Amino acid sequence: MIMLSRPVPDWPTTIDQAVGRILAGLTDAEKDVIRNTPLADLEMLHFGLGTTIRNECGLWDGNTALLAACGSETMHPDAASDVILRAVWERLRA
Repeated sequence: MIMLSRPVPDWPTTIDQAVGRILAGLTDAEKDVIRNTPLADLEMLHFGLGTTIRNECGLWDGNTALLAACGSETMHPDAASDVILRAVWERLRA
């Protein structure tokens, strides 16, 4: 029997890689919105940008390396995307 291997996803494995990937996909206007969002209001981006982070970075699909980088291989993808979202915000404000 011939078995085809599944291609290995090109997911980021570090927070820095994830931030770079997310920033590369944002327009300047979107970056301005994130940069100007107060820290206390970042949670409002959970379902928009947070969803993009979870999907683009494979957080729902087994990217345990990135989950571990965010805190734990077993952490919830929502919590991991919050870590990455904050890192995006911090990089934009640096």
